Amino acid sequence: MAVMQLEVIAPVFAGVKHCQQCTPYLDDAGLSERVNAEAADSYPEEVWQDYRRLSGVVRDLAARYGNGLRIVVIDPRTPMGLWKSLRHWVRRYPTFIVNGKQKYSGWDVGALDRLLQAGGAAV
Repeated sequence: MAVMQLEVIAPVFAGVKHCQQCTPYLDDAGLSERVNAEAADSYPEEVWQDYRRLSGVVRDLAARYGNGLRIVVIDPRTPMGLWKSLRHWVRRYPTFIVNGKQKYSGWDVGALDRLLQAGGAAV
């Protein structure tokens, strides 16, 4: 059986990345954790709720479908995410694209399972 591909287009928490030159200095000064915590606290609670929810859905799918499903999470704020959103007319997040063709937007895991099974994924 062929491996199915599931592209998940959804905003994801990117965290804080410092430039390569600054990171060692922030680490040595013991500031990295505080700066990262302050940046994480700046996100609204609804962003964290959606992040936890999406993480749970992706982990559940990975556990149930195993090696038969290749999952790729794409942030729509990246060039690839913008391209995929335009190409597939994505208007809501999260959007799940099966094998580059079939699309589902929303949180109904049952509907997503039906789409995956119709595409040939075996649980």
